[in-house]
Formats: sequence, structure tokens, C-alpha cells
Amino acid sequence: MVKEYLEKTRDGFINRRQVLLSDAQALENRFKENMQMIQILEDTNDPNYESFTPREVNSYNRTKIKELEAEQKELEEQIKDRHTVISEMDERIFEINSVIKVAKEDSNLPGQNQIFDDDPEFSIVLLETIEAERQRIARDLHDSTVQSLTSLVHKSELCMKLLDLDPIRCKLELSSMGKILRDIINDTRKLIYDLRPMSFDDIGFDVTLERSLDKFKQANNVHVGFTVLGDSYELKSIVALTLLRVVQESCSNSVKHGKASSISVTVEYNPDELILTIQDNGNGFDVDSIPKTTRRDNSGFGLSMMRERIFLLSGKLSIESSNGNGCLTKVIIPIKKEDN
Repeated sequence: MVKEYLEKTRDGFINRRQVLLSDAQALENRFKENMQMIQILEDTNDPNYESFTPREVNSYNRTKIKELEAEQKELEEQIKDRHTVISEMDERIFEINSVIKVAKEDSNLPGQNQIFDDDPEFSIVLLETIEAERQRIARDLHDSTVQSLTSLVHKSELCMKLLDLDPIRCKLELSSMGKILRDIINDTRKLIYDLRPMSFDDIGFDVTLERSLDKFKQANNVHVGFTVLGDSYELKSIVALTLLRVVQESCSNSVKHGKASSISVTVEYNPDELILTIQDNGNGFDVDSIPKTTRRDNSGFGLSMMRERIFLLSGKLSIESSNGNGCLTKVIIPIKKEDN
């Protein structure tokens, strides 16, 4: 009875925390949009345009900037308050989880689900993994597409004011809008590719992975070797995408944290399993120091998320590394006959 009450209380805190987190994110997005708007308005007051920019536009800009700056102060206070409450929620959730864990360890009731006993937080981890991916996509959309579109809205409003008053300046702003639109198209294409590369359907997993490694090699100036062993076969899209994400994250970690200059990627096709290995010559690290849970900020794919995704595919992920000896990441995914 007590355990059920604690779990219900904890779930209430978790739900409340999620609402506060969404609220804080919306406020932060608004704060960023205001900052960008202030920058645009300040740019329109460039002294180079003083000789032909009408006073009405400059006056409007100065008034709007003051309004936005006042709003920014209020937003800062609101964001600070939300994060303070979120921190308090985190402490309460942690305390309740600790009590629930002790209660579960002390109880030995018959008929309990064995999987739940072995990993009582599995369902939470699964939901956190899904939510982390959603937040990553939302963050990418906001930081690129949404901010660029917001800039277009402000520039279009400015052009409406300048259309009759200052045609030359209006043409300059329209030219700038064309560049922003091209950037939006390129960012959107990149986001779509990151979600699911179209080449999976056209050229298959091996060629898609090889092209991804070529881009990584050129961008980071490192040697990347790629080898395919065995006769390749078609993989389910979720398997292929997960393996691609594992390779991208591992290679990124090798260069960013391990300072590796050489990386070797091998895909081995066997009738009943697929084996993926990524090995580098970097600095290495203490494997035990890597958290086994999803990062709180939900940033990136992450080693913890790699483990969870591979687990959901009934696969195994092992990482062998030590300080000064590079890193070897190995993934084994079981393949059923109907999968290939």
C-alpha cells in the first residue's frame, strides 16, 4: 500500500516536472527569438543607412527594442523560477525512488514479474530514450529552422514599412531574405537526412555508411578505414539506422574525446547475426566512468542511449578501453531468417 502511494506521488512529480520543463523551454525559445529580433532591429539602425533611412523606421525600431529588452528581463526571471522548481522536483523524485528501491529490496512477494525485478526502471529508460530523441529533433528545429523563419517574418514586416518609404533598403532586405530561405532549405534537408537517410532505400546500408564515413573523414581530417566481411544482405530500416547512429557517435567520440587520428570500422555479415566493430587509436578512457543512464540534458545520441537502442534490438554492445590504449566498440545484432 505504501509502495503504491509512493509510486503515485513520484509519478505526479514526474508529470509536474515535465510540464515545468516544457514551460521553461517555451520561455527560453521566446527569449532567443527576442534576442534575434533585437539584433535585426539594431542592424536596421546601421549608420550607413542614416542618409536615406526614414525617421519613422528608426523611431519604430528604438521603441520596439525597448519593449523587447523589458520583456527579456521578465523572461529571465520566469526561466530562473522554473528551473529552481525543476531542481526541487528532481530532489524529491530522487528521494522517493530511493525509498521505493529499498522497499522492493526488502519485499519478496510471490508472483512478481521477473523482468521488472531484474530491471525495474526499464520502462522509464525506454520512455526517456524516446523523449530524448524528440527533444533532440525539437532542439535542432528550433535552433535552425524556426529561428530562421522568425527572422524572415521580422524582415518581411520591415519590408512592408520600407516598400514605399525606402525602396533601395527594401531591395537589400529582400536579397537578404533570399539567402535565409536557401539556408532554411539546406538545414531542412540535412535534418531529414539525419532522421533517415534516403540512400537506405536506394543504395543500401553499406554504401550509405561508407559515404557517411567519407564525409566524417573530410570534416575531421582523420584516417577512417571501412571493411565489409561476408555476403551482405538487406537489413530492416530500424536496424540499419541504429547501426549508423552507433558508428557516427563512436567516431565523434573518438575524435572529440579520444583525439584519435585513425579509426577502423568493420561490418561482418553472418547468417544469424551482424557484427559491427569500431576501433580507434585514441587516448582511451575508463569504461566504468561512463554513466549507464541517459544524460539529463538529453543531448546527442550518447553512449547510454547507444546501449538502450541496441538492447531494444535484442543485441549486445561492449566497449573495451583503458587510458592510453584506444577504444574498441563492438555491437552484435541477432538476425532472423525473415529479416534478410
